[in-house]
Amino acid sequence: MKKKFLFYIIILFTSMLTSQEVYVGTGLGSAIFDEYVNSTGINTLDNAGFRKPKKALFEVGILFNLYKEKAKFDLGFNYNTYQINTSFYSGNLRIPTQYNLSYASAKAGFSAKLLRYKKLILNIHSHYSYNWLTFGTNEYADVFVDLVKDETLDDTLWRFHRGFGLEYEISDKISVYSNYDFATSFKENNEDSNSGEKYVLNTNAFTVGILFEINKKNN
Repeated sequence: MKKKFLFYIIILFTSMLTSQEVYVGTGLGSAIFDEYVNSTGINTLDNAGFRKPKKALFEVGILFNLYKEKAKFDLGFNYNTYQINTSFYSGNLRIPTQYNLSYASAKAGFSAKLLRYKKLILNIHSHYSYNWLTFGTNEYADVFVDLVKDETLDDTLWRFHRGFGLEYEISDKISVYSNYDFATSFKENNEDSNSGEKYVLNTNAFTVGILFEINKKNN
């Protein structure tokens, strides 16, 4: 996993030499397990009544202009932390449980400009991300599980993202932005865990950041 992540970092920084914009941002995100089934094919999770805590995220990436500043290719990295409060059934007994997860991810996709009013721009985006579980715990009653060490949660996820955002131009070289993103993972087939579970990880995130223009080219 470390070799793959290092490889993507090298690609990102190499691409920065020819990119046209660089962005850095931070924000908050929440997550939930959906379509869960255990090793016997039964959904024992119950999310009802639990709040979705918002946890910190960080992002950095580069943008390449594809068409007259209206369509751009997005290549970047994210680090997300999640706290998932849910419960599971043991017989007729409902037991509260908490997951604490951290993922490092590489993403690639596209953004497009929808509307512009003076210096304010409305964008939409869509991209895929490959996610590595870097930290994970599960706690319930008096039980503590290290999900990474015990390999009881898949180490990797593919996710599909979509959303929208606003960008405001401060100067010719600097803009600020805010984005809303909704992501859904592809249902897990337990390729790298031993628990026999299958699930979808749904996340919502709000980010703010700064966009720097570099290597400007005329179109």
